Amino acid sequence: MSSVKIEVFLSTSNNANDVCLARLLEEIKSEFGDDVEISTHNEQNELFSAYGLAATPAVVIDEMIKITGFCPSKETLVAAFKESGLE
Repeated sequence: MSSVKIEVFLSTSNNANDVCLARLLEEIKSEFGDDVEISTHNEQNELFSAYGLAATPAVVIDEMIKITGFCPSKETLVAAFKESGLE
């Protein structure tokens, strides 16, 4: 199985939701290892605009916007990964 591609967009202000999501993603990466490919963007960029995102934090999994504007629970994030094929 190929890895699940995850694009994460965080603000540069380090607000509570962004910090929460960054910590959660570290936990996810240590748990799932090479099964997840996480790219973190710490500012709004062309990709942020291309997805039509309006708020951070935002999580895009395999080019589908899954979460925007809040830090999800670990269970919610793992469920989103599994919807995208992570076993």
